[in-house]
Amino acid sequence: MTFNRNEKHVLQLTAVGHFGAHFAMLLFPTVAVVMAAEEGLALETVLGWSFAGFMLFGAGGLPVGYLADRLRAVWVVRVGVIGLGLAVMAVSVADPGPALALSLALVGVFASLYHPAGLGLISRTVAARGEALGINGMFGNVGIAGAPLAAQLACSAWGWRGAYLVLGAGLLVVGLLVAMRSINEAAPGSLTADDQHESGERRRLFLILLVAMTFGGLAYRANTVAQPAYFDARLGQMGHGVATSLVYGLGILGQWAGGRLADRYDLRILYLCFQALALPFVLLMSVLAGLPLLITAAGYVFFAIGMQPIENSLVARFTPDRWRCTGYGLKFSVVFGIGALSVRGVQQFLEHGTLSGVFVAVGGIIALLVCVAAYLAWRTRAAPILNCAASPVAERQA
Repeated sequence: MTFNRNEKHVLQLTAVGHFGAHFAMLLFPTVAVVMAAEEGLALETVLGWSFAGFMLFGAGGLPVGYLADRLRAVWVVRVGVIGLGLAVMAVSVADPGPALALSLALVGVFASLYHPAGLGLISRTVAARGEALGINGMFGNVGIAGAPLAAQLACSAWGWRGAYLVLGAGLLVVGLLVAMRSINEAAPGSLTADDQHESGERRRLFLILLVAMTFGGLAYRANTVAQPAYFDARLGQMGHGVATSLVYGLGILGQWAGGRLADRYDLRILYLCFQALALPFVLLMSVLAGLPLLITAAGYVFFAIGMQPIENSLVARFTPDRWRCTGYGLKFSVVFGIGALSVRGVQQFLEHGTLSGVFVAVGGIIALLVCVAAYLAWRTRAAPILNCAASPVAERQA
């Protein structure tokens, strides 16, 4: 698919926004291992300071989505990419304890601006929605994969404070560059909505999808928080940051595959298949070590993250254009907000059990998710749900 000039500018801005949001949020699980050793603190205590940031990362989704639907999503994304770099730099001057928790919370606030506004912007401006969401997802996964490696290398070179200062400055510079791109965005409510289902049925389908996405958020956050420490304990061949980056690097291929498939096949069947294929891999992670663990973790991430363009396409099909960003905001409120409860769950496993139990619990959550995805497919069995970007009302009438 060839993107026009405006679509390219949209993809550049949202790529930086998506990369930055995940990169900034996932620096800390790796830095926490270094900080705990340097400061002589318990790892579970250090990880606990990130709870408010992760909670606000999700809780901001709904108000941000509502704001983007009232104004323009492009301006919300621009504020996010600039403010995020400044917030990451602020972490470098915070002392361990409440001050550090507060600065991490600020990172969560600015990171929360991206998802509702960025995905809403893509759905309103790019014709090849599935492919665009897949490309955008790939950059998010670069952030996920790059954060552990960058954090480990930067901490080795400059300590944890210097790492946050340098990496935050880098985010700020790139954010300023893309924020100056000219972008034309359709006004909320000016595009046609999904005409395959009547409005009441769309709301019911969105609620079913929301339940599935809630389970997905719990599983996602538990894995991202626990994985660096788990690799630190069970992998002898390489550092935990490098291992985590390698695993999430495969998620880039999953995002590409999910985005390409989303424009070609039935979204509900793809969603069910990707979730079901992730389940055996995460269960195997609880019993493996060494290279087999690394390979299995990569398989899990391929399907668990590769389904995101498919899921985001379903959100677009089930939400009217005038509430598109709000719909994405509601999604990320449950995915990242309720999902933040997994941080406390990982703490409990560290204090009273073992990290391997985290992945057994994640497997149970994904099993519930598969059941909900199967119900969604059964509920819509009358006809396939295909990804078709909405066209302007005037164009449709013509």
